[in-house]
Amino acid sequence: MKDTVLISLLIWIIIANVVKIWPISYGERYYRNLQKWYLLINKGDLEKAKIVEKRLNIIDIENFSKKNKIEELQKRLGVLETKNEKNADDWMEIAVLLYRLSQREQAYRAIESAYKLDPIREDISKIYFTYRTSLLHPQLP
Repeated sequence: MKDTVLISLLIWIIIANVVKIWPISYGERYYRNLQKWYLLINKGDLEKAKIVEKRLNIIDIENFSKKNKIEELQKRLGVLETKNEKNADDWMEIAVLLYRLSQREQAYRAIESAYKLDPIREDISKIYFTYRTSLLHPQLP
């Protein structure tokens, strides 16, 4: 009896680990590809992004492109900058927008403002210290 239960348990553990490696759901694979594409586009690795892009829905690509046009980014940035009282989330969004507009120093100052408002928040701290380190030790071309 113990052997049967043990074998059944081992089979379930193996199945659970296989499903993690090879997801059954198309949605999980698609979402993973979409996130990979976002990362490659944001890094500027267009060659690899084109390969991943073939597995994506054209609507997702067009939506991303529309939201990340320079004019749209500047418009969203303008709205946030005119707010009188900004919270940490506002400063983080400003930092992301500035970063995407290639204004790295201003992006760092926005991250710094977010960190000053909420130094305990893990996501802000991680970005703040990572960005700060990258500014101190820039990568050479």
